[in-house]
Amino acid sequence: MKRLEEALRSISEAIEVVRVCKCESAAALLEMAELELRMKVHDISEAELSAFCHELENRVSTRGRGQVIPLRPKFEKMVRRKST
Repeated sequence: MKRLEEALRSISEAIEVVRVCKCESAAALLEMAELELRMKVHDISEAELSAFCHELENRVSTRGRGQVIPLRPKFEKMVRRKST
């Protein structure tokens, strides 16, 4: 897992570099790779991510934008790590 976390740091740095260079397509591809690695590190399946996204879409469409939604512990951990 440590090697994946190192790869995540490298990808995050690469995303910053390509964004500064205004290479948005490259940044989007790197972000997709970053998401896949984060899912692997935090043991989140594609089905769980899909269900989470579906739930977000439902809550936004039924309650309007700007609502706070509680996240499951796996996702909270992932979001916390991304923001640090």
